[in-house]
Amino acid sequence: MLKKFWRFISGIGVQDHYDEKQIKRINLTNQFNLLVLLTVVFNGIHNILLNDVYSGLALEGLGILCMVGYWINHKHFHKFATSFLMFTILTSLFYFDSYAGLGSGTYLFYFLVVLGVPFVFDYKTERLMMLIHGGIALSYLSINLLTHHKLFANPLISEEDRYQMFIFNIFFSAVTVGFFIYLNVSNNLRENYLYEQHINERMASEKTIHQALEEKELLLAELHHRVKNNMAIISGLFTFTIDTTQSEEAKIVLLESKNRIQSMSLIHNKLFKSKDLSKINFSEYLNELLKEIQASYPSTSNTVIVQKNISDIELNVSKAIPCGLILNELLTNCYKHAFKGKEAGNIDILFSREATKLKLTVKDNGVGLKPDYDKSESIGLTVVHALSDQLEGTYSYVSHEGTHFELSFEHAN
Repeated sequence: MLKKFWRFISGIGVQDHYDEKQIKRINLTNQFNLLVLLTVVFNGIHNILLNDVYSGLALEGLGILCMVGYWINHKHFHKFATSFLMFTILTSLFYFDSYAGLGSGTYLFYFLVVLGVPFVFDYKTERLMMLIHGGIALSYLSINLLTHHKLFANPLISEEDRYQMFIFNIFFSAVTVGFFIYLNVSNNLRENYLYEQHINERMASEKTIHQALEEKELLLAELHHRVKNNMAIISGLFTFTIDTTQSEEAKIVLLESKNRIQSMSLIHNKLFKSKDLSKINFSEYLNELLKEIQASYPSTSNTVIVQKNISDIELNVSKAIPCGLILNELLTNCYKHAFKGKEAGNIDILFSREATKLKLTVKDNGVGLKPDYDKSESIGLTVVHALSDQLEGTYSYVSHEGTHFELSFEHAN
């Protein structure tokens, strides 16, 4: 029953959409208000029993003001409710400390207020309010000290009455402060428990996410492995068909198709072996791709010198595959057509980063392009055009003392 009442009092004015921090401040204000309410009510009854009916009734009236504080909180004026409570307590202390005199021990309740200021105000966001109420408390206390606690003194209160008030006040203030400290410790323990619970939940969540990521990586690795194997099977079928086909033209087409498959297969193989299953080192990939193409054209590769200037750049899958296919088309064309009628030749490959863009350059000192190359229905040129669009890049051909190709596209991290 008492727990239900305590939860009800603490939760006055709390709404579901409030965050934990705001709920805590409202709970603390309501709890402090209840302590003050109980203190003034019992003090009022005690003073009435001592025949000081005036101060007793005044204290009971102060209890009503504490109830008004709950009403203000209920109306969701939370900061005003806190300031109203503290100002009411300080003003009442100032009056009754002077009214009953120093010997009554009313000043002892200033300790409760000193503890209450950081209890009901948020140090991080309400420092000004803390300073204001601290200043009010210091001002009231100073005035009573300077006036020897006689500004509103009641001459009808005897020394014996003051002594009884002192005994009651020292006992009740000690009990109230003790209960207040108990509340503060309980709230801190509860906060620590909730914090530990939150950490445990977060650790469990992170563990679940980590397990899910590991499973995802395994699935991606398996996917790349299967794609690579499937492409290897397709490449093997092309090799078998090439070996059994009599038509030279068909062999050329099949070899080009095989090389395209092989260029994609190399990317999936690199991804399968990489720690990062979404990116590959394009420099390493280019070296392997060049070896595959040279193996496809053994008669030409012996007479062609390839010079490379490749920056250490990583590409994600969406960029690596089209870029690799473009490079495959360009190098294949070099080995097939660029050096017809020549005893030797040079191919320069450059891949670098310029600001936010990546630039791929392939140039040779071969026979150059035909004058009407842009009007031809070459599959290679069609593939390069389509893949450049896929990269959202721009490319150009220059035919002067060989062929010079440049491709530029945005680098996506």
